[in-house]
Amino acid sequence: MECSCGGENREVSITKVERTTLVWFLRGQLLDRVVLILTSAAIVTEFFVLLLSGEPLLDYVGLLVGAAGVVLCRFRRMLGLVVVVLGAVAAALLATEYVAMWTVVVFTLFSVTVRGSRAIPALLIAGIPVYLSIVIRDGWNFQSPVALIATACCAVGAAVGSAVRAQQRYLESMRQRALDAEAAAGLAVERGIAEERLRIARDLHDAVGHEVAVVSMNLGAAEVQLPQESVGAREALTAARAGIQRVLREMQQILDVLRRGEDGGDRDPVADARRIPDLIETMRASGTVIEASLDDTGGLDSSVSTAMFRLVQEALTNAQRHGTGTIRISLTAESDELIVDVQNKRSSAANASERGSGYGLVGMRERAQSVGGHLEVVEDANTFRVRAVLKRGTHE
Repeated sequence: MECSCGGENREVSITKVERTTLVWFLRGQLLDRVVLILTSAAIVTEFFVLLLSGEPLLDYVGLLVGAAGVVLCRFRRMLGLVVVVLGAVAAALLATEYVAMWTVVVFTLFSVTVRGSRAIPALLIAGIPVYLSIVIRDGWNFQSPVALIATACCAVGAAVGSAVRAQQRYLESMRQRALDAEAAAGLAVERGIAEERLRIARDLHDAVGHEVAVVSMNLGAAEVQLPQESVGAREALTAARAGIQRVLREMQQILDVLRRGEDGGDRDPVADARRIPDLIETMRASGTVIEASLDDTGGLDSSVSTAMFRLVQEALTNAQRHGTGTIRISLTAESDELIVDVQNKRSSAANASERGSGYGLVGMRERAQSVGGHLEVVEDANTFRVRAVLKRGTHE
């Protein structure tokens, strides 16, 4: 339950962050580009105004210096701002028309602050020279409305740029916190899964492993006490002990998977489609009659190979336990599918409730689905048939 809640919390946190997005007119990068376009347009417009008005070359000094500052500001923010301010001062002191240049200063202030420069130093660098230059132009009138408006506009440009930048930083911090929380929750889930795997491994080893080992020892003791002439019983006990040893080996592999969280390394798995003929021969040795038609199943992906072996193993076990007569099994390998078909007659003595009380068919369906296939069970009063279709996989 804790793992599930953690997943829900992560989804909620990520959803909240995704919804906390800036509207288009508060996105710093977009606004910076828009301001750059407006600044360029203001400089170009001012250039043509001066050109059409026939102004002297001295009027172009501030404009050219300001344009150079705008370009430089894209690489060195504060240095570019200083150059733009020098252009505005030159325009205020030398040119007939100067309003466009302090507008460029306002735009540049916004640009440098929205890209990370501190607002107060930028405002001091720009606002004081702009104010004083206009004051000087107006005959040292420190209460000049134009000077006060220009300075106020500079303050607004710096404040707006700084506010947009702060909003961006806040949103980025929220996103990072959500990602950190997701990562921490993921680690907690993985840790819980690892602890649960270890618990299952301990229980499996202590309970099932112990009981299987006891059965193996009892079979060995029974075999020793048999009379020499009991050949059939001795062979049956030998086969039973071999089966117990296989169970122990497979259980050891399962324990390795549970403890290491991997598929047992590079060694060949005990459950492998290549061992299906051996599995059939083992069941034949116990007296079961099996007719087999097996296509070559080499080169399969390990997960598909394991699933095929387990499906055949469970199908043969069910057929032997609940059926009678010959068991017919076929393995058909097609271009992209593998078909497992096992069928035999139902035993009249078999109890229907017993057949349906276990998890064999459930596990077989899950095995088939785990490799992209499906399981079909066809049964009537006399026949029980299991047909599994698996997606063929190959080693990379």
